[in-house]
Amino acid sequence: MRNLAILALLGPVLALAGCGENTGWNPNYSAMHNGSPYAEYLQAREVALHGKGPVPKVIPIALPAQAPTAAQIAGTAAKPRASAAARPVPAPATASPPAGAPAAAQAATPSLVRYAQQESQAPGTRKYQRSGSSESAAARACRSYASADVAQSAFLAAGGPVIDPRGLDPDGDGFVCGWDPRPLRQSGL
Repeated sequence: MRNLAILALLGPVLALAGCGENTGWNPNYSAMHNGSPYAEYLQAREVALHGKGPVPKVIPIALPAQAPTAAQIAGTAAKPRASAAARPVPAPATASPPAGAPAAAQAATPSLVRYAQQESQAPGTRKYQRSGSSESAAARACRSYASADVAQSAFLAAGGPVIDPRGLDPDGDGFVCGWDPRPLRQSGL
């Protein structure tokens, strides 16, 4: 009897909650009837699932910002072409190194300088947990990069130093492919 009373009280609340299933904070779910590109995709997908239309080729989503590519982080990318729908991507701020700065500091990108100064360990000193990668696999992977700076930038862009999805840092020091942060630390940038 007690369970029946609880069900009688909670039943209408659960029914009302089920009615608002596609509303809320996520615009991809609340967009079902607002005429957005994602709403049109959802409707086309439903038609395709019932076998009454073609399968949509693209899933439109709105991202909050355009992430930079590894080449843009390394500073070797050409300027991205602007389109009507694309948001402008601000160029990274570059500081000119002091006149007496080492050559490594003059060629480094701001992200590498920042990283070199925030990490205090010496190369070869384990700071991050690693498992499953070997020195030989890391050496093979490093050969695919033009320089140690480019490899380090790609490593940071892929989630390093906390994670190492490409196996570039088997010793767990946070520095890959022979990249040495010491010249950038000494440059005083």
